[in-house]
Amino acid sequence: MVLAIFLMAILISVTAAALRMGQSDIIASRNYRSAAQALSAAGAGVNHSIMIINQGGIGGIVSLQSDIYDAWPNHKAPFAASPQPMPQLASFSYDVTLAMDPLYPGNANRGVLTAVGTGSDNSSRTVVARIVKSGVPAAPAGAVYLATDDASNSTFQGNSFAINGTDTNMNGTAGPAPAVPGLTARTAANAQETRNSLDDQQKDNVRGLGYLPGSPATPSVAAAQGMTTSQINQMINDLLALPHCTDTSTSFNSGHPSSCPNNFGTRAAPQITYLPGNGSGVTMGNGNINGYGILIVENALTINGNLDFYGLIIVRGTTQVTDVSGSVNVYGSIWTTDFNLTVGGHAAVQYSSEALALADTAGGAPGTLPAPVVLTAWRDVF
Repeated sequence: MVLAIFLMAILISVTAAALRMGQSDIIASRNYRSAAQALSAAGAGVNHSIMIINQGGIGGIVSLQSDIYDAWPNHKAPFAASPQPMPQLASFSYDVTLAMDPLYPGNANRGVLTAVGTGSDNSSRTVVARIVKSGVPAAPAGAVYLATDDASNSTFQGNSFAINGTDTNMNGTAGPAPAVPGLTARTAANAQETRNSLDDQQKDNVRGLGYLPGSPATPSVAAAQGMTTSQINQMINDLLALPHCTDTSTSFNSGHPSSCPNNFGTRAAPQITYLPGNGSGVTMGNGNINGYGILIVENALTINGNLDFYGLIIVRGTTQVTDVSGSVNVYGSIWTTDFNLTVGGHAAVQYSSEALALADTAGGAPGTLPAPVVLTAWRDVF
């Protein structure tokens, strides 16, 4: 009996130890799983933050510091909630903070994202990710981009104009980039209003992504959530913080060129040219005018002479009239806010990645135009 009791005690001890070991294994496995899920949540926070940074219209930023770091409250990613629950797994969440990269002091385009993922069982993992603005400018929303949520009133005059979103080099040969829409509006209503403004003879004048020949043709007009008016305003502020030339004149022609040293820029020296227009807008009249780089115009841009421009033209203001007529060739893209578009005469707006790459150097070095941020490195911090 003593031996039996002794053996039972040993068996009970072994069983208890086995149960404890099994419980420990279960807890360890659960902790490992929870920690792995928290790490995945932190990684999701990094990806979500980069998506927010790059969703600014054409998929990029001009300055990480002024566009994002200074704009985010407390430098935290503006998720819908803080912390942001994981979709379909609400017990896990993430919170992300942006800092400028201390390894590159003074560099406005390098940052560090710190993402904290949390989950069940009080699990928590932290990911530190370094990001940098890409050197490749993002493609524009369209050859012409109407950046307004207000109702637009586009009108098209005559049948001697062309808006084309197929990439074309500055010498007229085919470019390497994918096609974009000929004309893009921020809202579906404005895109439809633009389509309705084209008569059957004009529909095949707007080509690019989505164009279909026919009788009548389907014009390349699309709706896309590109840059908002406020985002373009911030972009202009960023551009005007770079080396540029301001000309307060309101009328330009071959006899009255810009007072800027390079007029509106040259191919060898593209520049940012700012034309405030003094409240009445800017008119480019008779004669031949050309330029390279980035042209920023306030209130209104009226072209009734001969203009050849290679790069990006941005028109903003409340005059709500941009009149493109006469003999005009724009290679690159035109963006505008709060306006009514009147296109007529011999006017051609042609998307050109080559011209926009040239405009990307207008601020004195590559990186002038918006570009997406990319992830360069990340590490798990225990």
